[in-house]
Parts: sequence; C-alpha cells; structure tokens
Amino acid sequence: MISAQLPSIFKMDSISAQLPSIFNVAAYFLADNQCLQRRDKIAFYYRNESYTYAQVNGWVQRMAGLLTKLGLERENRIAILLPDSPEFVFAFWGAIWLGSVPVPINAASTLDDIRYMLQDCRAKVLLTNQAWFETLSPLTSPFLQHIVQVDGEKPVMSLLAEQDDSIPWATTHREEAAFWLYTSGSTGRPKGVIHLHQSMVICAERYGRETLGLREDDILYSVAKMPFAYGLGNTLYMPMAVGAASILSDAVNAFDIISDIQNYQPTVLFGIPSMYASMLSVQEIAPLHTASLRLCLSAAEQLPKTIWFKWRETYGIEICEGIGTTELLHVFLANLPGECRPGSSGRPVSGYDVQVVDEQGIPTQPGEMGALQVRGESLMLGYWNRLQETRNALLGTTMRTGDRYIRDEDGYFWFMGRDDDFFKVNGQWISPFEIEDVLLQHEGVLDAAVVPRSQRGEDLTQVVAYVSLKPGFTPSAEFEKSIRQVAKAQLPHFKAPTHLYFLESLPRTPTGKIHRKAFLNQH
Repeated sequence: MISAQLPSIFKMDSISAQLPSIFNVAAYFLADNQCLQRRDKIAFYYRNESYTYAQVNGWVQRMAGLLTKLGLERENRIAILLPDSPEFVFAFWGAIWLGSVPVPINAASTLDDIRYMLQDCRAKVLLTNQAWFETLSPLTSPFLQHIVQVDGEKPVMSLLAEQDDSIPWATTHREEAAFWLYTSGSTGRPKGVIHLHQSMVICAERYGRETLGLREDDILYSVAKMPFAYGLGNTLYMPMAVGAASILSDAVNAFDIISDIQNYQPTVLFGIPSMYASMLSVQEIAPLHTASLRLCLSAAEQLPKTIWFKWRETYGIEICEGIGTTELLHVFLANLPGECRPGSSGRPVSGYDVQVVDEQGIPTQPGEMGALQVRGESLMLGYWNRLQETRNALLGTTMRTGDRYIRDEDGYFWFMGRDDDFFKVNGQWISPFEIEDVLLQHEGVLDAAVVPRSQRGEDLTQVVAYVSLKPGFTPSAEFEKSIRQVAKAQLPHFKAPTHLYFLESLPRTPTGKIHRKAFLNQH
C-alpha cells in the first residue's frame, strides 16, 4: 500500500521530499485509513447516516469504476456542482484515484460564473443534482460529454452499487496536477488554481496535525464548504489524515449551524467571521451549546476584535484566527490556543516562510507596513490559462498575496487590507477594517463594510459605510445618530463615515468575504 512507504508524522523540513515520486493522494489517504484500527471508524456523518473509512474506500473505488465507464481518462476534468455530501466526497477521491482531475464548483457563485467555470475547465463530466441541471440547461460546452445527477430517476448511488469496488489506483506523480479550485472571482472572473497530489498531505501535516493537534477522536464541523480551499481541508483531507470524523452539512444560516452543532457535538469548529457574528446575534433566542467544542477556528477574512471578545465573553472559548489563500491551499498564518492575539492573523505555520516586504522586496522592520509574501510547499502549480497573472503572483517559490500587513516584535502578523482596499482621505491612507471594527462595537450592528466614494467633479474622497442590523433593530434617524456617535468617539474625524446606509444584508463573495466591488456603483 502507498501509505506503508511513509511515516505517519513528518519531521524533516520538506514533506514533499519524503513522498515517493509515484504517489496518488487518494490512495494515500484511503489506504492509510484502511489500517485495522480505523477500518470501522466513522469518517463522515451526513444527516441520519454515517460512513466508515472502509465504506468510503469502497464507494470511492466504485465511483472510479463508474467514471471509467463514462470515458473519464487520466488528466480529464470532472466538475462537481453539489452541496457537501457523500457523493461529493466519493467523486472527488474517485477522480483522483483514476488520475483524473476533480474541479469543485461553489454553488454560491453567480450563474454566469458557474457557466464560465464549466466552460473554462473543459469538464468532460459534470456531477450535479436535478435542480442545478434544470437551472443550467441548456449547457453548450463542446467538452462536456456526460451529466450525472445524484437524484432523479436513477440516482448516482444506485449506479455505484452496480460497480466493482477493486479498481487499481493510477500511478500518478506527486508533482502531477490532482485537482483544481476556483478563486472567488471578487476582482474579475474566477481563476482555476491547479494543485498537486502532494499539496493536501503538506497542509494536513503542517496545519491539521502540527498546528491544531487534530486527533483521531475529533469530530470536525466546517461552515465553509468543500469547493472553498478552507472548507476542503477542514472537512475532507485534514480529518482523514488523523483518522477523525467530519460532518457533511448544507447549512447556510446561523440557526441551521447551531442545530448541527447541537445534534453532532463536534469538537472542532471551523468558522468564518460573518457566521460567528450571526451566531452571536441570535444567541438569546438560539443559544449555542459549546460543551463539546475544544477548538474554534476562523479564516476567510479578518476577524474583528469585537467579535473575538464577544465570543469569548459569551461562550468562554477563544477563536484561533488564521489566514490562507486558495493558491497555498490552506492556512499559513495562525493563532494557537492560549496564545491568541485578537485582531492578528497569528504567526507562521511550520513549513511556511512568511515575510512583510517593502517595494524593493526587502523585509520591513517590525511595525512597518508592507506587502505579504509567502513561500511553502503547498503553493499552486499556477492558474489555468492565466500565464501573466501566474507570473505576477509568483516569484519563484514565493507568492505575492496582494495583502498589506504589519509584523510586530513578537512575530505576529496584522492584516491591514488588500492592496486595492486602501484609499486616501485628507492625504492619509485609510484601511477600512479599522473603521468596520469600530462600527461593529455598536450593540445593534451585525455587519459592516466601508468603502471610498468620490463626488463627481470633486477631488475629495469620502468614507462611506454600509451596515446590516441584528434581529430586533430597525433603521431610523435616531439609530443612525447613535452609530455615528460610536464612530466619532473612537476614530479621528477624517476616518468617521460621512455617509451611512442600511442594508438588509451585505453582499459577499462565494467564499464569504465582503464583496467590496459590489458597493462601488451604489448611491
């Protein structure tokens, strides 16, 4: 078995160097978990069902058999447009088992972007459900040969039951393309990020095992879904690396997530800032029972300090914030339990070289703002058919993330904003995150976004704020006045919003980040 050639815990500096050149990551995770002590252990919970590691192995090989009959060959792409579900898991691993390339597509994307991604990745097979099939029809991609539905007259699980469960895994190379993930597309069309067979092993070991200390007795719950790089690690390969269990859920609101946590009793919660804020906003009518949780994590975007302190005050648990990118697959900066600094992204995860550099690429001094650069073995191969953008992002083995950061004397990194988030007022640079965090301190504000606006014919830039309110609060002139008072009390006058607008909810990207570009044409 492929896993027998590898140590269970990597101790050398380079993980990829310890992997054999012939390496199939699906076989690695599935064969490793076929050890007697894990064979009958639950790998996934889904609604009222559960799947052991042995069952997952069998269904994955049946999926590989079905995909073979559909003509899917090595290096062919299969698009997966599904909520987190067993069929998603079986198709993702089954394609890699064959040496094919799964391409998860985020169902929260716009219809236009979904059509674009299906065309761009040249998928030969699409696995989806009947609702999406009807929404997308007709599909005109010249590459697409088969659409397989998980429901309908002949659901895919009934097709899998007819397949052989002893398909040999493809002898792929550790540096061969294994899967793609698309970026959220907040600044243009989504980009297809190509990842290698070795990438998931690196992230599972560096972040899952070494940083978080995930254990075999853990049950993991992720708010982020599997088409999102953060969610893919949380739900799929990091728990499998240690023999833990994870929960497959299609929950999309705070009430459903709270219900899931109540039902499944996870030990590790991978959240995102907006969902932590939402759960706090409804805690009086839907309290979260946290007795089972030993770790709460956050990524995707900056976690406001206000939410961090409110969560700890309410539930007695700190949120360990981190930051990662689709291009590096998972988290590379992280706060550790007992060592959290609210508002910071933490310190570098083992195996990653993270630096803040000036315009000449020279590391800055502590306290000086600069551009964030990251080097690590999980770095993407590149963007599909985006040569110039790949060249702009990568500098050898280092990635320019496009983020502005400050590193302090103790090695903690502090996010200041994306390069295109900053704007000048009165000749001084402003980061919207500082203002948003102040607005979130108001008892009635659930979510906030700050953007610049210039009046036509004028050179002056104004600070504009958009807010959504917690349940039980309604917009009014008096309420707006109280928000402005909070802002003026804690911010210099030039940073206080000149205009404030109430929205029912703020626009977000498919990965949960505030979609700042969506505000530019408003008002």
